[in-house]
Amino acid sequence: MSTCHSCHAPIVWAVTTKGKRMPLDDPPSTKGTFVIVDGIARKPDPAGAVPFLMYTSHFATCPNAERHRKARS
Repeated sequence: MSTCHSCHAPIVWAVTTKGKRMPLDDPPSTKGTFVIVDGIARKPDPAGAVPFLMYTSHFATCPNAERHRKARS
């Protein structure tokens, strides 16, 4: 676990299915939209059971998220 450099909130890091590092809010929340499976953050299978541990992207909750977003190429 680590903390956000700008708002100091606790975060965990995962890798997206595209291989990008992604900060997630810690602790998990029932309102989260991602699960971590083998270190990879992904959307849960809609046909499967709702996982107990769901995470929210820290970009959605950080008040300083725009400072950390990379420009799309």
